[in-house]
Amino acid sequence: MNRTMKLIRKTRRFECLLLALAALFLATSAEASPGDFYTSTEAKVVGHLSLPGNRARQMFIQQTGKKNYLYVRQSSQSDFTVIDVTKPNKPRVVNHVSQGNLTLLNSGLALSEAPEKSTDASPSHSMEDQHTGLGASNAPESVRVLNISDPVHPRTLETFDGVTSMVRDDARSLLYVANGDGIWIVSHKPVLRRHLCDSSDAISSAIPNCN
Repeated sequence: MNRTMKLIRKTRRFECLLLALAALFLATSAEASPGDFYTSTEAKVVGHLSLPGNRARQMFIQQTGKKNYLYVRQSSQSDFTVIDVTKPNKPRVVNHVSQGNLTLLNSGLALSEAPEKSTDASPSHSMEDQHTGLGASNAPESVRVLNISDPVHPRTLETFDGVTSMVRDDARSLLYVANGDGIWIVSHKPVLRRHLCDSSDAISSAIPNCN
């Protein structure tokens, strides 16, 4: 009998303790207001890749399907280092592209500007800083429209020699090119293509929607 009474008393004490803790929690929650919380933005380094040679002086990002690439041009160099940054914590160099001065038109197209072989002048103009219009140039350039959907194997789609001026119409995805033959109008629009499977798809837990 005594053991039973002691057990009952301990149980009641435990229940009272639980009730007290619950009441304290509810009181604290009731006193909290939306102003007691705020969003804090933090930053930390998640990846790093050493590049031999001079410092980078030009960079741009290209997204192709599931992949993200960073193009880096270093000082005193004419080529771009292509870095796969799909996994920011594991950046890796995938190619070196020697295409002169590159300007990204959209996620899969770029312009390559280089001095004519007959001149020693540097590229007379760049569309990196001017997106709508470019003035006339005294140093003709060779301009190529490149398909860089596969940065490892870029393809030349169009080539224009003796270019003296260019202007972009981004609203209509058009490019106007002027040379000794007159004015050329180039249309550039993204084309939806099926994603091609690669090694990452082979080990993916999901069923890849690709060829």
